Amino acid sequence: MRISFNNFRVKTIIASIIMAIIVCSTLYWYFGYHIKTPEYALKMISESINKHDLAEFNKYVDRKELLSGMADDIIADIIQSDQQTTDNTAFALQEYSSIFKTAFLKNLDTALTKFVSSEKWSDDTASSADEDTASYMSLLENAGLIDLSVNDYKIISVDKSAKTATLAVDTTQNEIAKTFTFKIILLQQDNGRWMVTKIENYSEFLSMLSTERKKYMLSYVEKTDALMNEHKKTFNNIDSQLQEIISSGNIGSNSVRDDLKKIMNDNMLPHWHMLKEALAAINPPKSAETLQRLRLQICDYYIAYYENYIKWLDDKNIKSLRDANDSLKRAKILETNENNLTNIIKRDLSK
Repeated sequence: MRISFNNFRVKTIIASIIMAIIVCSTLYWYFGYHIKTPEYALKMISESINKHDLAEFNKYVDRKELLSGMADDIIADIIQSDQQTTDNTAFALQEYSSIFKTAFLKNLDTALTKFVSSEKWSDDTASSADEDTASYMSLLENAGLIDLSVNDYKIISVDKSAKTATLAVDTTQNEIAKTFTFKIILLQQDNGRWMVTKIENYSEFLSMLSTERKKYMLSYVEKTDALMNEHKKTFNNIDSQLQEIISSGNIGSNSVRDDLKKIMNDNMLPHWHMLKEALAAINPPKSAETLQRLRLQICDYYIAYYENYIKWLDDKNIKSLRDANDSLKRAKILETNENNLTNIIKRDLSK
């Protein structure tokens, strides 16, 4: 009986020693190795964003180094994209690049802080429309970061001698519907911790973005040019019929007024409605959204003009005529703006 009891004690002691060894080995692996791996750094970055823990995020991301490199690439892309830049202008841009960089760094840092703190680039409130928010949101949009979706990421290489690791992040840039793999560099610090320090190929992403945006804009211009040219022919044809009736008869005559109403109801108004529907069916690039809105507003004002003109032909009320003329005046102003903006876009595309 005593022998069995002693055997049990021995087994218990051995099991305890084994457990202690396992625990110590686990702790050694965790504190001596695991927390000093790039994978652990990525895990902590992800958790810090999920928990909105900015202090923890900053332990694994060298914000100053990361954003400085991004700002340099953005400035270089701006200078490179203007192919008509003269030597003097290019020199001036380079001279003032430090001022641009300071502004870009501030906006990028504000945006990153906002994102980590809330997982959103801006608040969904009226206060988010303030000048500072608009400034960094504009920068993020131009830099292609707002419409970016992350699909997957993984460590693809580790250089132990250089204490660097490369992270591949597969993304989709939804504005241009293109995929891109970012190569992000992590650097091991003296304390063993790994930190994100640089996007190695961000300049390539900006170049792709610029090229695809230009293609998208060119496609939009070609589609809308064909539509607008056809519109002008149809409009001029219908308008010439109206002008011929007005010039050949007394507008006070019921027959003349009926002829005008018929052409406006049967031809002119349907034409403007069809043009508006055709324009609305074309998805514009972000940089052409203002032009798109102008064209749709022009359609609305012309529709309002002819509707009020028809109303005046019926009721002969001066207010109806004033409303019609007011809509026509607004349409003409917007047409001038639309024409100027179209010329600017075409000029930029020709560079």
